[in-house]
Amino acid sequence: MALQYSKQLLLMVVVAVFHTKAKAATQPPNCPTKCGSVTIPFPFGTTKDCSLDNTFLINCNETSSTTSNSTTLIPFLPNTNQSVLNISLENGTLRVAWPVASDCYTEKGTLMNQKLQDINMTYFPLSPTRNKLIAVGCDTVGVFFATGSDGETYTSGCVALCNRRDDIVVNESCSGTGCCEVSIPHGHVLTEVVYASRSIFKNHLVVHNFNPCGYAFLVEDGNYRLAYKDLVELEMEFPVLLDWAIGNKTCEQAKKDISSYACKADKSTCHQAATKKLGYLCKCLDGYRGNPYLNHGCQDIDECEESNDCVNRTCVNRPGSYYCKCPTGYEGDGKRNGTRCSLKSRKEHMLIIALSEYNTSYP
Repeated sequence: MALQYSKQLLLMVVVAVFHTKAKAATQPPNCPTKCGSVTIPFPFGTTKDCSLDNTFLINCNETSSTTSNSTTLIPFLPNTNQSVLNISLENGTLRVAWPVASDCYTEKGTLMNQKLQDINMTYFPLSPTRNKLIAVGCDTVGVFFATGSDGETYTSGCVALCNRRDDIVVNESCSGTGCCEVSIPHGHVLTEVVYASRSIFKNHLVVHNFNPCGYAFLVEDGNYRLAYKDLVELEMEFPVLLDWAIGNKTCEQAKKDISSYACKADKSTCHQAATKKLGYLCKCLDGYRGNPYLNHGCQDIDECEESNDCVNRTCVNRPGSYYCKCPTGYEGDGKRNGTRCSLKSRKEHMLIIALSEYNTSYP
């Protein structure tokens, strides 16, 4: 009897310890979910206790505005000047703001100043498929140098030229006239990048009256259109996408250690990160929405309330899905893009009506 009791006690202790470890990677209650206007979803957090680990720590800094004499909270990646614009759990991306590189000249063609940008991505590599290098100017080459996690270096660049301001076409993609663009080297995990602009002919002497400077910058693909004013001044920041993932294991490897496995929601699944870097991401199952990194974080989507393909407004919600119901006497899947609802054969239809009348007369 004592032996049986000891076994039960030991089992309870083991279960308690396992339960504690399994919960260790989840976010504690009362953690801030916003920094200024930016949502900070777990596994990211603004303190050590609120993030999965130091990798996902976001600094929420109070920043003063020189124009409005007010302060606002802005999220930054630690130990960098990269402000965070958006965090996507679904895509495994981190949208940050990166500055512009430039080179400016006097009317006599003397270089006044040059700004190159050197950015180190400690944990989150540059997304090579979602960003472009762009150069703006009429006597400008934009160059890109990068170091990969493999220790190799990679380069790219493009040339932007024009003789007259009216030669350029604004609000269109960059074709080389006043603006050019080039893809980032694909298939590599890029951890440090340097980009710069420089004159390639006469230090802007010929075009100085409308284009005294050249510019180069990285930007999320599709987020830039050339404007005339950009030939005169382009001192701003542009959105750039970085990739992120959990750890350095595959899904199969991560699932073997339930205590550190990050997909905590019961309606979640694991998939490999898009980048070549090892690591995985969690996502809610189809028909569910929320944060798959939190316990019970994936909630059922009510398609009947939000969006569905039913005709005749006969939608019935199910956990993770829905179905469409045809009226009495009709058959089909009830969907606009399916078999819809059609009248059953006359014989069947009359039988249904008869049964309906019978049930009404004799309850």
